[in-house]
Amino acid sequence: MMSRTVPAKRMPQRGAPRPVLDPPGRRRAATVALCLLVASSIFFLPDAFVRWFLPKDALAAIAVVLASVGVARGRLPRWFVAAASAALAVALLSVLISAAPGVQLWGRWPRYEGLVTLPVYFGAVWTGARLLGPTAPTNTLRTLIRAIATAAIALGLVSLLEAAGARPIATDLARPGSLTGNATDQGVLGAIFCAMLILPVLRAWTEPRKALAERAWLSTALLLAAATVIVSASRAGLLAAVTVLGILMVLEIVRSPGRRRLRPIGLTALAGVVLIGGALAVPFTRSRLLGVSPLSTQSLEGRFTFWSDAADVLAERPLGVGVNGFLNANSRNSTSDSVLDSPHNWVIQVLLAGGIPLLAVVVGLLVTAAVVGLRSWRRLCVPEPVSATARRSTSGLVSADAARSDVLAGALAALGGFGVALLTHFTAPSTTIVAALLLGVLATRAPDGGLRGQIRPGSTRLAATAVRTAILGVWSIWLVILVSAEIPLASGVSNAARDDIQAAESAFKAAYAIRPWDADLAGIAAQSFAAAADARVPGAAALSVHWAELSRAALPNTATTERALAVGQFADGNAPGAVKTLDALVELAPMDPTIAVQNAIALYTNGNTDDARREVKRALALDPTNDVALQLEEILRHE
Repeated sequence: MMSRTVPAKRMPQRGAPRPVLDPPGRRRAATVALCLLVASSIFFLPDAFVRWFLPKDALAAIAVVLASVGVARGRLPRWFVAAASAALAVALLSVLISAAPGVQLWGRWPRYEGLVTLPVYFGAVWTGARLLGPTAPTNTLRTLIRAIATAAIALGLVSLLEAAGARPIATDLARPGSLTGNATDQGVLGAIFCAMLILPVLRAWTEPRKALAERAWLSTALLLAAATVIVSASRAGLLAAVTVLGILMVLEIVRSPGRRRLRPIGLTALAGVVLIGGALAVPFTRSRLLGVSPLSTQSLEGRFTFWSDAADVLAERPLGVGVNGFLNANSRNSTSDSVLDSPHNWVIQVLLAGGIPLLAVVVGLLVTAAVVGLRSWRRLCVPEPVSATARRSTSGLVSADAARSDVLAGALAALGGFGVALLTHFTAPSTTIVAALLLGVLATRAPDGGLRGQIRPGSTRLAATAVRTAILGVWSIWLVILVSAEIPLASGVSNAARDDIQAAESAFKAAYAIRPWDADLAGIAAQSFAAAADARVPGAAALSVHWAELSRAALPNTATTERALAVGQFADGNAPGAVKTLDALVELAPMDPTIAVQNAIALYTNGNTDDARREVKRALALDPTNDVALQLEEILRHE
């Protein structure tokens, strides 16, 4: 008798848990969640006052809700949760002892990186760990890559249109930033997309079974992602892309046996030549890369100024100024042309948020996640030798392992490039949401009890899932409502600019009713009315004073708000009040020449000629080309 071969798919043993296929609804929820989370990086709301930040947060929050419905393929390990909790505790303590704890806790305009945005970032980490964990099927991993490819194509097409001189999204910026709103975010996001697409494209062209359409789609996406980096003219984006290539090259060398290790070196060299050659071939990018453009030199010098200013703040406050506290803490170094809410360096940003304790926790978390991800990648890509028969019998498993190892390698490279780019840039939803998703992929571990399949009705886990999803749903609705305030806010600013004061006031009231905690929103209203008051529009002065006082009650010592208050007071005929406000403002922002000029005008109007001369002299020392100061100097010379 001939023996029969045992099939690769074995029957479960008696007493063993029976595997259950994903319910179609939960599988679709996971798919849509991944697609929306990646899409949030390029999503924007055209009619919003700031189109690029809060709308992305809201869409990402909706994705997190759907991830809660999907089947868990992994979970965040306890060490990650403990480290994140410790970081939260340190940051919260720093905020509570800050100058404006209530406002800083929620977050400051325009990125609101407090209770508004930071939970979105953590939700993206949780989604990556939950949906892309060790038991994630190959189709889910492919969904991630396809979603990234689609986003890369959209980002790249708009980038090329803008590089050709078109403006598909209305803007007056020389470097519009494609679908991210910022050119550096555009370049960094393109580098992240490159990191996740390079290996899938290589596999698509080396595996004969891949469909031609998929090869073309992935390859087009990779080319457009690289083009995005190049035309962004972002040195941080180019540096991130070079870092991505270096990390992937090292990983592929480790993965490849013997002489095949020369192949990744050659491919990386070729990719580097294409990347650098493309950057040098684009005139605007070349001028910034070589430092020929005056703007590029100014930008580079500005970074050192930012870091020096941040070091001065840290010298006074070693424990940091709390999340969102840098803008006001740095007011002594700010000018009308340079008002910073970030030091443009993630290490300094963390130090400002919570000092050395917070930096130690954050660095420890990131290093541990990288080590865990690297170990997971090595287990998958350097397997024990198996026979050809065994390989054929477990081809599905080998395919899943190969796809997961490529995702892990891409995540390591993407986060490495992202970390390098953030040494000269700031965090923003367009890049950080995808980076947080990939961080979850690196840190994840297998879900408790193995693969979570269909949960029986009435079980504890079903109830917990329902409660969690309901809470997340309320949270996402709250974020959508917060975003809706951007529409009347935009209307208020535009109406004030058209001197329609009544319509502007109505719009600002509507926006403030939605975000009553947002002192920056009230400050924006005050500045809008101050500009109208300066143009002698009736009724604007009193409203400027009203909104400025409303803002400063929750957020004192904000230079832009105090200046709007002084303008309103002066235009309303309260010159002594304006002088009093400006005296404090000069102490708050002594490096701002426009404030010195404004103070000189108020002093002169109030009859204090000698002090007015002093302020004109100080203004010209700060800015010798200030036209108003020169005119006022001529007037005072004849007094």
